[in-house]
Amino acid sequence: MASGETITYDLPYPVASDPVNVHGDIQDLAEAIDAILPTLGLPYHTLEVVNNTGATIAKASPVYISGFGATKPRITKSDANTSATFPVVGLAQAAITNGSDGVIIVNGIFSDVNTSAYAAGDRLYVAAGGGLTNAQPTSGGGVIGVVAKAAASGIIIVGANKGNGTWGALKEGLS
Repeated sequence: MASGETITYDLPYPVASDPVNVHGDIQDLAEAIDAILPTLGLPYHTLEVVNNTGATIAKASPVYISGFGATKPRITKSDANTSATFPVVGLAQAAITNGSDGVIIVNGIFSDVNTSAYAAGDRLYVAAGGGLTNAQPTSGGGVIGVVAKAAASGIIIVGANKGNGTWGALKEGLS
């Protein structure tokens, strides 16, 4: 190879019809991790928060820190159309009613969440109006998680909002 020459490799994104079912492999891996890590007390990193928004924040809603209460960070739901609602710091582990304390999953394996609208391997973003979507918003916004198991009781691998949404960037966010 000549000095300064760049080699380009054609590495297409895997699809479910590939000989190696990457989507199924991701789901199997996430299920295995989900079974092992709780016994070690390590399924995810969480943060105790308070909701003073005037409304309930639904389970799995992406949230940002909007202030600090008496003893905990205050959170508000993120919205893809409002840049002031970024960066996303995590997903609500359960519904958090107004005036109540709750927990958000900052990163790790988020189990028992409805992912039936998605497919294993889908990247998840903040949706317009809040919530999750697998369509990257036109306003930008990075990947906040990847669907590991698509089901009514599914699994999301929650990662820090880093990079361009590649597995390498997600891996960095989960480390």
